[in-house]
This record gives sequence, C-alpha cells and structure tokens, in this order.
Amino acid sequence: MINIVLWADLQCPFCYVGETNLQHAIEELGLQDQVRLDIKSREIHRPEDGDGDMEMFEIFQQKDGFTPEGARAQIEKINTMGREEAGLHFDFGKVHESNDHDAHRLYKLGRDCNLGPQVRKALHDAYFVNCEKLADPEVLVKAGKAAGLEEDLIRRMLKEGWYENEVANDELEYNALAIESVPYFIVDQEVIPEHLTKVSDVNYPSMTNPSVAGQYRHGGILHDWT
Repeated sequence: MINIVLWADLQCPFCYVGETNLQHAIEELGLQDQVRLDIKSREIHRPEDGDGDMEMFEIFQQKDGFTPEGARAQIEKINTMGREEAGLHFDFGKVHESNDHDAHRLYKLGRDCNLGPQVRKALHDAYFVNCEKLADPEVLVKAGKAAGLEEDLIRRMLKEGWYENEVANDELEYNALAIESVPYFIVDQEVIPEHLTKVSDVNYPSMTNPSVAGQYRHGGILHDWT
C-alpha cells in the first residue's frame, strides 16, 4: 500500500490543481486500489481579507496592492494554470474567499462516511465554479447533500463541533514540520515538489516504483498566500 499525505486548503488554486493532478496520476497508473490518501487541513485565509464580502479581483487590489491591470494579469495566470495543467475551468477573480474552517470539518465527515472525494469535489465546485462562500453554513449543507451526506448529520457536525481537534492537530503538525507552502505532498515519507502537473510528461521515481507519478513545476504566483 502506498501512503500519501497531502496538506491542502480548499480555497487555494494551487492546491486544487495539485489535488486534481494527483488524482489523475493515480488513475492513469491504475493505482486506485494501492493508494491510501490522507488529506490534512491547512487554512490560508487571512482575516484582513474579510469574510467573503469582496471578490478576489478586489482583494488583489485593495489588500495585495495590485493595479487593476496587474490583478487581471495575475488572475488570468491562475485561470490559465487551472485550464492547461489540470483541465479545470474557473474564474478566480470572481471567487469569494472566506473562513473555510467548517468546510475542512465537512470534508472529514465525508471521509468518515466513505464520501471524501465527493465532498471535496462539491466544496471545490461551490467555491471555484459557483463562487459561493465556504463560511456560509447553508453552502456547506448544500455541498454535503450534493455529495451524498444526510442533512441532519451535516447540521449536527456543524453545531456540535465535530472534527475541531483533528483540524487543529493538522495545523499543529504542519507547523511542527516547518512546511512553508501548500499543497505539500509526502509519498511514503518522501517529500514531493508541491505543484504536480500532468502525469504523462515526467515520471517522478517514488511514484512509479511503485508509487505515484507526475511532472512538477513550482507554482508560486502568490507566495504570500501559503
């Protein structure tokens, strides 16, 4: 069994691309039954960016100091990265980043109900495609239900604080390992460069013998986010 540990945020486009290409790599290599994937929480939302009241295009200008032209250029780089490297289609300038702490808890509920990938996809769709706020409990309920979870179970989890300790422990472990950015992959205790792209381009040794494969590039468009 191949053990993969991944730290990722649900609102980070680099994480979204990395996760997607990791899944593509596993599928292309036919390793679905040989991989145990443990996705850990890393929250990168900055309180000064508000709670989803501004689109990312505005945040780039007001909080990160970009001109309108510079913001559009950076957003287009991110949109292009998603399309060309992972086949993902979104407009990052229109997303509403917010506190996604409860969304990380929802993912862990889905994982324990054998619906982890479905919940993660629903959360990514809510944020990147529908431009919804992951801080909104009703958005989380809708995403969870779309993934196959029972509404009562979702609302109990949100109300009763399930998985609070696990999310906190993920963050503590991230800091203890002195990780500097996400996505961050460990495959059978070997660190993999964080920006996986298409598996067919370059085989990464630890992932084909017998682990996972992938070409990588360092994303790094907005390092201060990670």
